[in-house]
Amino acid sequence: MKRVRGWRTGFVLVLILVLIGSVFGTQAQSGGTLRVGIVAPQVLDPALGSNDGEVLFNRSIYDYLIEALPDKSIAPNLATEWVVSEDGLTYTFTLRDGVTFHDGATFSSADVVFTFNRLKEIQSPALNLLGEFEVSAPDAATVVFTIPAPNADFLYGVADRFALILKDGSSTPNELAEGDNPYVNFNGTGPFTLTDYREGERAVLTKNANYWSEGQPLLDSVEFVFINDPVTQVNALRSGEVDLIYKISPDQISGLEGEAGITLIQKPTNQHPVIRLRTDEGVGVDVRVRQAFKYATDREQLNDLILEGRGVIGNNDPIGPGFGIFFDSSIENPIYDPEKAKALLAEAGYADGLTITLQTINVLGYDQLATVLQQQWAAAGINAEIQVNEEGFYYSDDNPDNWLKAELGITGWGDRPVPQGYLAQAYASDGIYNETHWSDPELDELILQAAVTSNQEARVAIYNQISAIFNERGPIIIPWFAPVFGAARENVQGLDLAPFPGLTDLRGVSVQ
Repeated sequence: MKRVRGWRTGFVLVLILVLIGSVFGTQAQSGGTLRVGIVAPQVLDPALGSNDGEVLFNRSIYDYLIEALPDKSIAPNLATEWVVSEDGLTYTFTLRDGVTFHDGATFSSADVVFTFNRLKEIQSPALNLLGEFEVSAPDAATVVFTIPAPNADFLYGVADRFALILKDGSSTPNELAEGDNPYVNFNGTGPFTLTDYREGERAVLTKNANYWSEGQPLLDSVEFVFINDPVTQVNALRSGEVDLIYKISPDQISGLEGEAGITLIQKPTNQHPVIRLRTDEGVGVDVRVRQAFKYATDREQLNDLILEGRGVIGNNDPIGPGFGIFFDSSIENPIYDPEKAKALLAEAGYADGLTITLQTINVLGYDQLATVLQQQWAAAGINAEIQVNEEGFYYSDDNPDNWLKAELGITGWGDRPVPQGYLAQAYASDGIYNETHWSDPELDELILQAAVTSNQEARVAIYNQISAIFNERGPIIIPWFAPVFGAARENVQGLDLAPFPGLTDLRGVSVQ
């Protein structure tokens, strides 16, 4: 049996927090209100809200059973320890004692069982890492997961950003209610309680005085200020309207350098933009067109012009250099050759070139990326008409040309702790975020093999095969793997920005 003892992991976590103390000065002290500028949430349900602002909002109200730390290790949270059976098919979690929900109800195993069964019922994206499972509660302090086949990333599925623990029977989580208590459905065990929510404007969260982690949270309150425009976010930081922003574009970072009273943050991540074609309709059905787009794209120039050389260029697949041995450095990627791109387009029936709409968003410099792509592609006979969307609208179901429907688009993919987090969600035929609508049986089989393969060398071999498939017939271009950029006012203490900023833990942060 493999046992993870909470006191050992907890001791390491405490030691890490003591060592880092504060990213921005001395060790954090209690108090203050942290004002965070974020894009207005569109999906509030904890099991479905996927972007950084939605996740940060929810993880401030709710807790995870276990959580993935910024260094990608797994740590206890509402579970203090867990045991994995020798065959890898049974995971037994021991729950923390003395935890209550915001309404005073006692946390128990029934809440965990309800939460994970609900993930299945509503088909949450968390299932892409969790896979098939059954969950049961032999007693109030124990939860048991059983899976039909080994899943090398199952613990990361349990710690998935969508797997926040709800109270048993929560039928309308995060829905505003009528009457004297409009926030009754925002009922978690987390460090803060929702006390004010104004759609499109702001949300105010107040310290949970009964939080189970002694001495936390340090902050008296958190205020999320909804600002959709990235330039306005920067101006709000400069003026002191907010204390923290993240996902800043490189040109804005350069403008903030040397600004009095502001500390810049840069962390290496697997964050990357995906320039992608649909493969089920339109020009992207033809593999020759997909390859033409790759030959028409100068990734070195994109990194230099848009990211000011701060990015790392990998392959045109999501297994970036940040994944270490899983990254295949031997892949020979198409180099910029507009004439070859023209020839491929001619072979595919587009001898006179083609005209297509490129959908993009107004954050992270992706609108600038689209402009440079437009110029590069023109040399190959690709006429791209750019349509810039606000980030929330681009990912909204209300948008008829949203990221899952657009023929050609640029999508921002945040950091994931393991490659399967990308592959299972976005590139398997049944992936919930398969924006390219790509269905490749060989790729599907390899993704499934990787999921059940715990031997590292064997997993490397599988991921190398996957990278080769992307290189040969994949419908995506990844210009770079980027650091995450953020900025905070100098009175913010104890902040450790997560590689996926929405997962940033605010429990140890204070504002002096």
